[in-house]
Amino acid sequence: MKFIYYSIFIFFFSSIAIGQEVNVDETLANVKREVEKENYDKALSLIEPLRAKFPENEDIQVYTGRIYSWKKDYKTAVKILSPMTDRVNPNPEALQAIINIYFWSEDYEKCITYCDKYLVIDPKSIDVLKIKATCLEKLNRDQEALDLIEKASFIDNSTQAFSGIRTLIGRKAKNTVSASYLNISTSEPGQSPFHYGYVEYSHKFSKSAIVGRANVGHINDDTQMLFEADYYQTFSNKSYLYSNGGISTGETIFPVAKAGLEYYFAPHKKFDYSLGARFMHFDTDDITLLTGQIAYTAGTYTVAYRPYYDTSNELFSHVLSLQKVNEEKERLIRFELQYGNVPYLYLYNSFTQPLKAYRAGMQYQHRFGESFFVRPIFLYEREEYIPGEYRNRYNVQLIVTKRF
Repeated sequence: MKFIYYSIFIFFFSSIAIGQEVNVDETLANVKREVEKENYDKALSLIEPLRAKFPENEDIQVYTGRIYSWKKDYKTAVKILSPMTDRVNPNPEALQAIINIYFWSEDYEKCITYCDKYLVIDPKSIDVLKIKATCLEKLNRDQEALDLIEKASFIDNSTQAFSGIRTLIGRKAKNTVSASYLNISTSEPGQSPFHYGYVEYSHKFSKSAIVGRANVGHINDDTQMLFEADYYQTFSNKSYLYSNGGISTGETIFPVAKAGLEYYFAPHKKFDYSLGARFMHFDTDDITLLTGQIAYTAGTYTVAYRPYYDTSNELFSHVLSLQKVNEEKERLIRFELQYGNVPYLYLYNSFTQPLKAYRAGMQYQHRFGESFFVRPIFLYEREEYIPGEYRNRYNVQLIVTKRF
């Protein structure tokens, strides 16, 4: 009789336990479905009773903390997770969760503290090493970040995971030097090529930058120089002002004097706007160009349109461009379609007539190492050089840049 009684008791108790276990699994499955839908309040209403009923179950505790963090209720998430992270033997899952919380909330000092705790448990965790290096970069502790990246490279024989952080650190370089050569040739009919070059130096301050540039041009056995400076001033709303001024040693290849001003408005969602003007004084004429730009960015692609209006000659010119950028590798490729008397980079002369010009070109930038850049540019032009007569014009340029 006792055997039958105990058998029934054990069977009844096991049934309850199994029922509870199935209920827990089913509830957690429902919680995860709600999380996937980003219905975090609904997910919390399902998991909180489980957390209260099974306080010793750290998997439930950690997952609850993660839900609060995804909801951006960081204070509650930390309150749940910290008992599991601040003890002598911390829970690794809880550490990962709290690392993410402090990273997302931009509390980089505390994030580093918990990264160090986790790295005691798993010193080869590339994900945690990357978060720590990112925090160091955000705090401008760049050398510590680079040392950590160097250490991590011995773990997986690669620094690929850290290339974005290296790029951010590299962009903080204050100084840049560049050199360029531009060749402009024509055919059908042809004439002697034009040769242009420049060297420039730029220096960045906290909210501004200044660029000094020396240009040289050689056309028909005549050589002239243009000395100019650019100044950029950024503002707290992410807008900035560009200004330019220059003076030359001649009167034909370059303008006798030039000036420019353009204001780039704060980005609005995926759009960027600017308005500006360029002024050039030649010995026989003055030219004023009104310009601006509207650009739309979608992911790594940017489509931009820039018009130029020559007020002196009442001429409109247009530039339409498509650019793809790899921010991590600082690599870009750009395609352009142009119509009218568009100034090629820093070039514009006084011999402007209402003649047609159609252009198509591309440029590519490639970074070698961490701080050396090469940018080749090619622009083909079908140019009306006298009314009704066209010729081919080829613009080939190479720019090399070193930052330090």
